[in-house]
Amino acid sequence: MQPCGPIYTDETLRELAVHGTEQFPFTCYHSRLTDDPSAIPWHWHREVELVLVEAGVAHCMLGSDLVSLAAGEAVFIQSGVIHSFCAPSSADIASILFMPEFIAPQESALHKKFVAPFLSAGCSHVILRPSVPWQIATVDDLRALSATAQQLSPTTELRIHAIVCSLWARVFEHRAELTPLARAACSTLMHARLQKMIAFIERNFAAKLTLADIASSASISKSEALRCFRSGVQTTPIAYLNQYRLRHARSRLLSTAAPVTDIAVEAGFTSTAYFDRVFHRFFGLTPAAYRKLSRRPGN
Repeated sequence: MQPCGPIYTDETLRELAVHGTEQFPFTCYHSRLTDDPSAIPWHWHREVELVLVEAGVAHCMLGSDLVSLAAGEAVFIQSGVIHSFCAPSSADIASILFMPEFIAPQESALHKKFVAPFLSAGCSHVILRPSVPWQIATVDDLRALSATAQQLSPTTELRIHAIVCSLWARVFEHRAELTPLARAACSTLMHARLQKMIAFIERNFAAKLTLADIASSASISKSEALRCFRSGVQTTPIAYLNQYRLRHARSRLLSTAAPVTDIAVEAGFTSTAYFDRVFHRFFGLTPAAYRKLSRRPGN
């Protein structure tokens, strides 16, 4: 199983990577999520995606829906649905992606009966929990796909295709339980603007940024910037900026011996006292205490 690489998108947030090959459009990735929101940022693709949490807790944003997934839970994401992933601390996930045509070619009777109607049904996603029989069976299929994808045998591709078709048939039968696209979907334009502003913040977080600066990076008004952040990531632009600064500062505290004052300035805080207060509010300890605790034996 291969790790998922960096995600690159075009101006509409469509992912540019090709998953699998033209002859066999199926891929299984294994990734470790962290609290870095840029790890698996907003994107969409033509592939259907299923993500199984193997350890930890993962947060999945699907349009304006925020979903928390514990170990053993999974999510089915319809083709074309915009989404992102991160974790409150860390989480291991298996991601399975395949083109709808992997089920059957577009001109085939199978595609016309079982694939095309599903793709046009206005479905967004469904959370797969270990309390619903058909969802348990689907999670078992994901585990089987993950294991089969790692095997090298003359029939690996055939067995993968058989499992994917079984999984698809089960989700197709329960498609009425999927979240409607209208409820989950946010404007692609809104997400493109949000992505521009987040990228601007992450490039310039050490500078004295204002709401106007952040909004200007996406050529929109301050009120529209607030709407984009509240709809997309349930916070404000300035709160996102401060959280990013704090995470950067925490990383520097743990990985360097730089003085706390220098780290505060480097992260964009003009006052060490203010940095101490907001760091304590966010992480429960002062920066110095956090660094000291993290360096104790056994931590």
